[in-house]
Amino acid sequence: MKTKQPAKSGKWSRPILFLWGASIGTVIFLSLLPRVDLPVDFWNADKLYHCAAYGWLALLPAIGFADRRAALSAAFSMIILGLLLEAGQYFIPGRMFSVLDILANTLGVMLGILPGRFIGKRLE
Repeated sequence: MKTKQPAKSGKWSRPILFLWGASIGTVIFLSLLPRVDLPVDFWNADKLYHCAAYGWLALLPAIGFADRRAALSAAFSMIILGLLLEAGQYFIPGRMFSVLDILANTLGVMLGILPGRFIGKRLE
């Protein structure tokens, strides 16, 4: 019978997870504002911003959690966050629910997990 080894906790775990929490708070705040002006605006620029933001939100736990299962669970939970925030925007004046935003969020999560696991292994 195999015994489960405790997860290693690197010196970067706490700062990375703190940054992750702050990033989640920032995404929630910006997602629930009545109107957000994008710094660079072009056709469907918001989809690029969604993808980048959720990529970041998935990258950080993939780096910060030593346990692979916890890292993936935390990263994939960002898809749920995106769904909930998108649903919440339906009730905010000046904002709207968008399936394309949800798809951009999900793509960002997928793109953030891959380099996150690679970087996380390097930081151990």
